[in-house]
Amino acid sequence: LLAFGVISVIMLFPMGIKAQQLARFQLYAAAKAEELVECFSSTHNANPAIDSEAPNAWDVPVSYRSQEWDLESRVASHRFGVLPLPLDLARRLDSDGDEIQKVLAEGGYLYYSQPMATSNLEEQALAAAPPNEAQRLVFAITGYAQSNAMHSLAQKDWPYENPYPSPPLHGPHKNEWSKGSAVMAQFTADGSFDIICPEASTPGGDPDIKPVFDAYLAYTQAPGVTDETHAIAYLQAAMAYAALKLGGDFNALINPASPLTVSMSTPASVFVNYIPGPGSDTSLLWKQVQSLRFVSHAATCLTRWKTSAELGGGGGGGLAIPALGSFPGLTLTQDLIAYYHERSLRMIMLYAASCPYDWACPRPLQRSIMMDYPLMEWDLFSPPASGKIFSGGPGMGSVDAAQWKPIAAQPVQNPGCSYQYPASSPPAGAASGSPFWGQLDHFTLTRAFEADERCRQIVFWAVDWQSYEDCESAPSAPVDASKYPFRAPVGNEDANARMNNVDFRDEQLYCYRNPEKVLLFSDASAQANVGADVSSKMLLNNGSWLDKGSSLQARQVFSGQFGADRNFNKRFDRGPVPRSVRMRAMPVGRFNFYDPRLPCVVR
Repeated sequence: LLAFGVISVIMLFPMGIKAQQLARFQLYAAAKAEELVECFSSTHNANPAIDSEAPNAWDVPVSYRSQEWDLESRVASHRFGVLPLPLDLARRLDSDGDEIQKVLAEGGYLYYSQPMATSNLEEQALAAAPPNEAQRLVFAITGYAQSNAMHSLAQKDWPYENPYPSPPLHGPHKNEWSKGSAVMAQFTADGSFDIICPEASTPGGDPDIKPVFDAYLAYTQAPGVTDETHAIAYLQAAMAYAALKLGGDFNALINPASPLTVSMSTPASVFVNYIPGPGSDTSLLWKQVQSLRFVSHAATCLTRWKTSAELGGGGGGGLAIPALGSFPGLTLTQDLIAYYHERSLRMIMLYAASCPYDWACPRPLQRSIMMDYPLMEWDLFSPPASGKIFSGGPGMGSVDAAQWKPIAAQPVQNPGCSYQYPASSPPAGAASGSPFWGQLDHFTLTRAFEADERCRQIVFWAVDWQSYEDCESAPSAPVDASKYPFRAPVGNEDANARMNNVDFRDEQLYCYRNPEKVLLFSDASAQANVGADVSSKMLLNNGSWLDKGSSLQARQVFSGQFGADRNFNKRFDRGPVPRSVRMRAMPVGRFNFYDPRLPCVVR
C-alpha cells in the first residue's frame, strides 16, 4: 500500500508542476494583456521628429502602416516593449490547431516582451537583465484589423491651428520649388529662406489676403518702422478685406451702433444672415470668420499706441481710421476692439464645431476639439492613386508608388494650401470622386456595425524559444518599410539623401525604426564568441544612429540582420536546441479587446 501511494504521488507530481506553471503563465498573460491594452489606449501618438506633409502620400511614411491605429502597430515599438519574434524561430513552433502558423501565413507576427522593465531610463544605463521567465510568453493578435480612419493627410496635415484673433498664417520656408506662389518676403539675408503665407497662395488660397499680410509685415518686420502709422495701415488693410468679403453686411458686423449690446447667444446672432442646416452656404461663414479674425488682431495692435482714454474708454471720441478701397472709414473705440475680440472667438468656435469639412480657416488654438479633425479614410474599393517616389526633383523619380485615395464623410470645401508644399495642395472634394479623392459612397466610418466586427483577441502561449541555438543570431522579423522615417522631398535630394538627412531622435520617434532597435547587434562580429560581452556592439539609445542611411551596413543594422541580445544580459548566447527541432507552444489564455477605427487616446 505504501509503495502504491509513493508511486501515485510520483506520477502526479509532474502534473502538479505543470498545472502550477500554467497558472503562473496565466497570471503573466493577464497582466501583459492589461498592459498592452492600457498602452494602446492611453499612450500619446506624437512622433514630432517625422515629416507629415509631402506632395504625394507615398513621399512620407505617415500615410502607411507605421502609424496605423491597430494595437500591434502602436505597441510593437522599441519604446513600448513589444517585439516581433524572428520568423526563423516562430516558424518552428507548433500549437493547437496550428494557430501560430496560420497567423504567420496571413502576414501576422508572433510577439515577445522585452527582457528589461519598461521605465523612463535609457537602456544604456540599465544593468544586465536577470533571467526572465515572462519572456517565454509569446502572443499574437488574431482577428482582422479594421480599415481605420486616416490620422493624417500628407498633402495637407489638417487641422492647422492658430490663436484667435491673429494675422494671416505665415512662417519661414526654404527658397525652392515647393514654395509655389506663397512667397511674401525674404526671410534671410542670403535668400535661402523666404516668408510665406499659404492662406494667400494660389491656387487654393485666398489672394485677397495678400494686402492684409503685406500691411502686417510692414508693421512688424521692416526695421525701425513699427509705429502707429503702420499699425493704422494694417487695420485699414484688414478693414478693406472685410469690406470686400462682407459686402452689404459690413456695417452690421464691423461697425454696429452699440457694440457692447450686440447679442451673440445663438448661431443666428453670432453670424450675420446665418442659415443653419444642410445645404447652407458655408462661404458666408468663413468670410465672416476671416474678416473678424484680421480686423480684431489689427485693431488690438493699436492699443500699444493709444491709451484707453484716447480710444474713447472714458466717453471720448475714439480714433478715426481713414477709408481705404471699399472700406468707408470708421471711428475705432475701445468698445469696438472688445466687441471684435469677443465676436471673433465666438465665430471661430462655432464655425470649427459646425463645419469640419470646410478648411478655409485655421482652427482655434484656444479650444482644440474633436470636430477639428474631419472623418477620413482610404478608399479601398477604387483604383489607387499612383506616381513616382520623389528623387532628385519634381517629376524625376523612377520608382513606382501607389496609395489609396482619401475620402471624407462630406466633400472637403476650401482645402486651401499646404504650409510645407503650397504648390502641391489638395483640390476641393467631389461626391463622385476625382484623381485625388475617392468615391464618397465608399465611406464607411459612420455606418452601423456589429460588436464582433470590432473584436480582436490577444492569444498567449508559453514556449522556451530562447533554448534555440539561434535565439540571438536569428535576424529580426521583416520590418515594414514605413518604419523608416525618411525625410519629405526637399530641394533636389535623391532617395539616398532623404534617407540620410533626417534625425533619428530616440525620444521623438515612437512608432519608427526596428522594434528590436535597442537590443540589435551593430555588426556580425557580435556573434563571434558565445558568452562574450556584446555591450559595445548593441544599438541601444546612445545616439550613434548606426541604422540610419542607405549604405548596406546601415540597412542591415536597421533590418536586424546581425541578430539581437534578446535577453539583455549583454552577452551573446546560443541555446542547446538545434534549429531542426520543433517546439510545442502551450496555450495560456485569450483576451478579447475592442479594436477602434478612430485614433483616440483615453487620457
